[in-house]
Amino acid sequence: MRVRFVKAAAAASLLALSVAACGQETGNTGQKAQTVSLEGKAVTASGCVRPVESTSCLVVRGPGGGYYDVSGASPAPDPTKGVAISLQGRDLGENTQCGRKLADVKWSYLNIQCAALTPAAAPAAEKAG
Repeated sequence: MRVRFVKAAAAASLLALSVAACGQETGNTGQKAQTVSLEGKAVTASGCVRPVESTSCLVVRGPGGGYYDVSGASPAPDPTKGVAISLQGRDLGENTQCGRKLADVKWSYLNIQCAALTPAAAPAAEKAG
């Protein structure tokens, strides 16, 4: 019985050491693993997609009046259709020249017609600086 306990303790110690060694660098101190954060504020918005003048950005006005940059959506919504969209995405806190950049954008067209297509003006902070 005592032999089994000693063998089990030895096996547990060996496992703990091997797991601890996995987290350490392997001697290559010049490179570190890139961390990827999947955190972000969930965003839900709906509205008309507008291109931003003098850029290739597509934006949707959010509930607080700010703009969400949905240019990274694949496929991108077509503003020339003149139909509003409903979208969900993650706000990672990154500002672009057009507004808050959204990641993992999923969208669908709504049965709501938008006003005539006019480009959205660049945000005031970008115009001043």
